[in-house]
Amino acid sequence: MRHKVGKRKLNKPTDQRMALLKNQVQALFMHERVVTTEARAREVRSLAEKLITRAKVDTLANRQQVEKFIQKPPVAHESKVKFEQRKRNNPMAVRRNINVKAYREAEHPERDILEKLFTDIAPRYRDRAKDQPGGNGGYTRLVKLPPRRGDAAPQAVLLLVD
Repeated sequence: MRHKVGKRKLNKPTDQRMALLKNQVQALFMHERVVTTEARAREVRSLAEKLITRAKVDTLANRQQVEKFIQKPPVAHESKVKFEQRKRNNPMAVRRNINVKAYREAEHPERDILEKLFTDIAPRYRDRAKDQPGGNGGYTRLVKLPPRRGDAAPQAVLLLVD
């Protein structure tokens, strides 16, 4: 029996599991639906609902808390000066990211997820009273799909409720 055991481990170490859940939550907020296995969908649902509840009140503290789970794409951080210092020690060194400026200026839809959550997704649920059913939670719907072909894993689609 699993008394007082809160979450599923999904057969992954903690760092991989958290990375998986964060990526799936991002995909859910970006596309407003995600198709995955049932166990993963249940875990993503729990995390997503907590983030939406926090995003209903737009404060700096809430933004910082939500930002821990909404990852931004990495920005190249090695400057030309640091590269030159590294090259002095190792003449075979190569610049880590050749297209630094191009990457920074490129379109990254992941950068807009946090803003979309606070300005588009959370306001849909703001009028729900906390003391009524569905006040904090009930923002997502889990619809079961037929088993996946190949390994027969139970599939589900996780949707944001309108």
